[in-house]
Amino acid sequence: MGIIIRQSVRSTVVSYIGVALGFIVTIWLYPRILTAEEYGLTRVIISLAAVSSQFAKLGIDNTIIRYFPYFNDEVKDHHGFLFLILIIPLTGFLLLAIVLLAGQDFIIQYFEEHSGLLVNYYLLLLPMVLFSLFFNVLTNFIKVLQNIVAATFLNEVFARILVVISLALYFVGWINFQQFMILFVLNYGVILVMLTIYLFRNYKVSLRPDFYFLNKPLLKNIAQYGLFAFMGGVASIAVANIDIIMLSALAGLEDTGIYAIAFYVGSAITISRKSIYNISSPIIADAFKEKDYALIDDIYKRSSLNQLIGGGLLFCGILANLDNLMRLLPPEYAGGSIVIILIASAYLFDMTTGLNGAIILNSERYRFDLYSTLFLIAVTITLNYLLIPDYGILGAAIGTATAIFLYNLMKVIFVAVFFDMQPFKVSMAAVILIGATVLLMSSQVGLMLNVYVDLLVRSALICLLYIGAVLMTNISDDFNGMVFGIWNKYKKYIF
Repeated sequence: MGIIIRQSVRSTVVSYIGVALGFIVTIWLYPRILTAEEYGLTRVIISLAAVSSQFAKLGIDNTIIRYFPYFNDEVKDHHGFLFLILIIPLTGFLLLAIVLLAGQDFIIQYFEEHSGLLVNYYLLLLPMVLFSLFFNVLTNFIKVLQNIVAATFLNEVFARILVVISLALYFVGWINFQQFMILFVLNYGVILVMLTIYLFRNYKVSLRPDFYFLNKPLLKNIAQYGLFAFMGGVASIAVANIDIIMLSALAGLEDTGIYAIAFYVGSAITISRKSIYNISSPIIADAFKEKDYALIDDIYKRSSLNQLIGGGLLFCGILANLDNLMRLLPPEYAGGSIVIILIASAYLFDMTTGLNGAIILNSERYRFDLYSTLFLIAVTITLNYLLIPDYGILGAAIGTATAIFLYNLMKVIFVAVFFDMQPFKVSMAAVILIGATVLLMSSQVGLMLNVYVDLLVRSALICLLYIGAVLMTNISDDFNGMVFGIWNKYKKYIF
């Protein structure tokens, strides 16, 4: 767990900085500079690009993680692995571009009635897909080299700095909205270029293919796994974005913008999950290769507990400051509070169930991920189709929260049945009790001076009480070691 903790801590710190910056951008700048409809357009472009790029990847994401251990040889430039993982999505992108251009009229007809603004910016989808596609591919390659900090910084921090600059240019009138949208998309191209430079400067990699290493049995296994990873990845990313896409088609971009901000706040608790998953997944792949099931079980349980601790702290902070968040937003965003609660609760359950997805995808039973996700996407589309027309953003939140809960419940049961592993520990009850107590105490305190003072003071007190209680009860050796390690390293600068 040493490298997992080190990389996760560094990545989480970067992610927290990104969330702080994202809070300023999403809660403060976007609602005051863009209309809800304009902000909704940016979210739909991102969601459509995420789904489209997943088609173009042709299953390469999880294939990178699962098969890199077989190619891993720095002396031999990893047997041309980088060439292989770039040529596959490039082929996929070219095919996708043909579909998006040829089917333009057919696709935009679903958005014309409620989201006419999207029709005017449809072609921006192509460069957005291209940039997102290769940024994700290179991120996964750097991930298997056991470094997630650089990509996290570019995606979570630097990209948001670029957005702030773009918003500022639009706000002062130096660019119009059309130019802002072009700049918004180009920002993703900038972080792709920077990640590419970082990769080639810091690692011994080559674009030269090694056709002698790619024997027929290996290629057959990769192709077979890649097919299931492709279908499972498309289904999974569709579940994650279907609410935004369906809201824009069934309710309009204004509702989409309101929902997107509420969703951002609710999903902010997943910061530590991303970091732990990104660095743990390659290690689990190696453990399966070596048949070290004890290590997998240990990572499963410890990651679940540590994710609950990290997610629980943010969950408490979000719910305790819900009134403050609503005061910071324009009045039209007031209906987003229930969305925040539902999404945050669903993602807290997701984090508590641990790394079940990484275990399934890196095992011989990886096909289950596809079957369960296809079932889930059918449920999600059905719920959104039934609920959004009558309940709007609340209907989308109910559908998404239900999907997250069902998906993780199915995976937990599957891992327990076929691998005899489960993520839960008795000590988790203590974490839940601490969180509930901190929330109850916070609810007894009224508004302190003004919204800004209250937000800072209330958040600081919640951190102090929550972290202090977790440390004193010694629930997690990993968490205690991390906190005391940071304290010992930096206390000399305080005293």
